[in-house]
Amino acid sequence: MAKHWKKSLGSHRYWLLPGLLITMLSSELNAQTIIYGNTAAPDNATNVYGVRPMIEELSGKIDIKLIPGSQLFDSRTSLVSIGAGIVDAGEVITSYSRSYLKHAVIMNDLMYLGRSELVINAAATETILRDCPSCKSDFATKNTLYLSGAAAGSYSMLCKSKVTTPADIEGKKFRAIGANRRWVRALGGIPVSLSINDMIEGLSRGLVDCIVGPIAWLKSLPIIDDVNYVYRYNAGAFSFATMVINRDSWNNLDKNQKISLWHAQAGLSARIVIQQYVADAIRATMLAKQHGIPIIQGSEELNEFWLEFREQEVAQVNQMSLMLGAKDPETVSASLVQNIDKWRKIIAASSLDGIMSAQTLDQAELTAAVDEYTRLLDTHIYQKIDPLAL
Repeated sequence: MAKHWKKSLGSHRYWLLPGLLITMLSSELNAQTIIYGNTAAPDNATNVYGVRPMIEELSGKIDIKLIPGSQLFDSRTSLVSIGAGIVDAGEVITSYSRSYLKHAVIMNDLMYLGRSELVINAAATETILRDCPSCKSDFATKNTLYLSGAAAGSYSMLCKSKVTTPADIEGKKFRAIGANRRWVRALGGIPVSLSINDMIEGLSRGLVDCIVGPIAWLKSLPIIDDVNYVYRYNAGAFSFATMVINRDSWNNLDKNQKISLWHAQAGLSARIVIQQYVADAIRATMLAKQHGIPIIQGSEELNEFWLEFREQEVAQVNQMSLMLGAKDPETVSASLVQNIDKWRKIIAASSLDGIMSAQTLDQAELTAAVDEYTRLLDTHIYQKIDPLAL
């Protein structure tokens, strides 16, 4: 698998670490090895709690090798790299491939339709896998197959300047991308596009007043010394694909391997959402308190504003999608809205509300939440789809 490596190595002068080169070439020799790549560091929670447990779970059934840390692709080239066979599988940030994923990216563009990453992830995953043939066609055109997703939530304004009320937002500069730009602009702020690296420097030097993003960034990015206020409005959750696989690599798996890999996806998704994003949000909240950074909860006024903003988002995103070349985006967005409502009820009826409001980190509670969320994803999505028909 990853069948194009030898050709690529011969036609391009890649400089590769010896260990990586050996891994690449060995995958050529073993047709049953799946090379999984992502941009996360080796010790990142995505790999520690998400990918590596999946590899262990499938040991003896499928040989999967993890190559982390952007060694094989970056976020902007992941989809085409997987489709070209440079790597067999990996994560894909759909918003970075919107020209290819014209329908699937609607899940990202409508991130402000909900609050909970548990709800948004499940709704987006179900929409892509069960209700959106055009989304699956998006991936198919790049010789790939979408298997699972995750989502980051607890969106906040991480500010150097004082922002404690909606009125404080007026005229200030916010690093914001995608749907966050519309959110900031609607509130009277000025959205600024910056890369992650430039964002960190921009906040430090005062080029932007705030960053719009998950509160977990307080822990995962070196910004804690430059953040003086956290305005936590808890609306929006950004979804992405945790496992997209090369179509040829999928086809080369036997029946039992496909079934095993398919039913490992619910756990992969649940662990990344809860053990990374939910847990890091709790850790970041604790860290802010340790540093004396005030966390201001969004007011009722802001909540009412969000409800109005949310009502306008569907029509606006539908129009944007048409301009991008999507066919019938109204059907896709309607399915997502319906699934968000469905999953809001499913999560509310479960035992998962507690972990979303936790103020301290309890590993036993996180593990129990992962088990419950895995069960829900498997029951309501994965058990309803025949992987052999994909």
